[in-house]
Amino acid sequence: MPDSSLDFESLQRLSQRGDSLRQRSGDQPLPAEGQENVQDKLIDLIKERRDLGVQRYGRPLQTFNGRNAVRDALEEALDLSTYLMQVEMEKKATQACIREALHLHRANEIGVCVTCRCYSPCFTRRILTSVTPPATEPDITVTTVHPVEEIAVHPDSVDILKSQLKLHGAEERLGAPIGQMFGYPIVHDDRLAPGAVRMRPRGYDDHPSARP
Repeated sequence: MPDSSLDFESLQRLSQRGDSLRQRSGDQPLPAEGQENVQDKLIDLIKERRDLGVQRYGRPLQTFNGRNAVRDALEEALDLSTYLMQVEMEKKATQACIREALHLHRANEIGVCVTCRCYSPCFTRRILTSVTPPATEPDITVTTVHPVEEIAVHPDSVDILKSQLKLHGAEERLGAPIGQMFGYPIVHDDRLAPGAVRMRPRGYDDHPSARP
């Protein structure tokens, strides 16, 4: 079932904002890959300001120029405080939104997302946590042929299925076989590709020659 709680672009923006909040602890802010150097940007702005004064007046602009320096400094400080408060509020709002989305897309006791009703981690949770299956394991692909009476998997896919659904030890922990947890018996079918899961009628023949 498709995840319709958040569209793809919204998930990407939320994930990117969440990534920007994960900063390394320490006294010195380290450069972030892909971001412009803040100090270099400040130096460029100072140079532009100096060049403007030289171009217009023959010398760099001064700080006072007859203006009330205390009032200017106070107004700038108030503006800066407002900007910082806005950033902090946006940061907390982003964190709260991510926490809420992760809660809505948590896995139940059999490894199924309670919102999407698909195997966890669902699309939303993978985007927000950057969780991807190990490269050495094929992705689980599920197809359905009604009426569903059994779940067929490739023999080599049982451990993959348990690993990606985090079901290792679930049989002992819950006192029930994996098939019973899904509500259908699980059968092995070596004609299926590794990672393939077929929800199908009992005794369904997957060979192309057996299909009408």
